[in-house]
Amino acid sequence: MILLLYNIFELEETVANGVQWLIKIYHQYQYFWKYALFGFMAALVNVLVFWVLHSVLAEHYLFSNTIAWVLATLFSFFTNKAVVFQSKSQDFWHWCREFISFMLTRGLSYFFDTFLMFVGISLLFWAPLLVKIIDQVLVGLFNYGTSRLIFMESNQKMRMRQQIMKRLSDRNN
Repeated sequence: MILLLYNIFELEETVANGVQWLIKIYHQYQYFWKYALFGFMAALVNVLVFWVLHSVLAEHYLFSNTIAWVLATLFSFFTNKAVVFQSKSQDFWHWCREFISFMLTRGLSYFFDTFLMFVGISLLFWAPLLVKIIDQVLVGLFNYGTSRLIFMESNQKMRMRQQIMKRLSDRNN
C-alpha cells in the first residue's frame, strides 16, 4: 500500500514536471506554436478552396490555385496580425504598410506556390490534391519567416516610438 502511494506521488511529480516543461516550451516558442496552428488553418482554407474549385467545379488548376491563394492569404493576414503576432496598428497608414508588406512577401510565395503546382501537375503528372498538400507545407515554412519579420519588426518599431515619446513627456513634466 505504501509503495503504491509512493508510486502515485512520484507519478504526480513526473506529470507536474512534464506540464511545467511544456508550458516553458510553449512560452519560449509561442509565436511558432500560434503560427503553426493558424498556418495550418490557412493551409486548410487553401487546400479546401482549391479542391472545391478544381475537383468539384472543374476549374483549371492554376485558376483554382490563384483563388485559393487569395482567400488563404487574406485569412492569414488578419489572423497573423491579430492573434499570432498581436500587432496593433497605430493608424490607417501603419495598417496599410503592414498589409502591403504582407501581400508583397506573400506574392513571392504565390509564385513559388504556382511553380510547385505547375511542376507537380503538368510536368510530373502527380495528383493535383497531393501536389497542393506538399506545396502548402513548403510554402508555409517560407511564409512563417516572412510574416515574423513583418509583424515583429512593426511591433518593435512601435515599442521604440512609445518609449521615446514617454521619455520626452517625462522630461517635459
